[in-house]
Amino acid sequence: MREGRALAGSLPGVPALRRRPIPKPEEIPWAELRRRSGIVFLWLQAGWSALSAEEREQVRVLLVKSRGRPNRLNKAEARQLGRLAGRAASAAAAARRLTR
Repeated sequence: MREGRALAGSLPGVPALRRRPIPKPEEIPWAELRRRSGIVFLWLQAGWSALSAEEREQVRVLLVKSRGRPNRLNKAEARQLGRLAGRAASAAAAARRLTR
């Protein structure tokens, strides 16, 4: 055990976490997974397509800079990324309404 870290369930009064067993491949509903992933892809595509090429490039630059963690951006950059994500999410929500 590393110093300063306790094993799961070794602290008094803290229950150990139970892990869910990983399903066997034959237990996974592959057709349903494929259908749903196709729907999610269409939503994401609608959101991404709603942004101009310049806006998509801004998103790419900000995501690379943040390495996926918005708290690594300054306030103005985080707001810009949030604004662009909001526009994309609105378009994705509209596409989602059409697929229902």
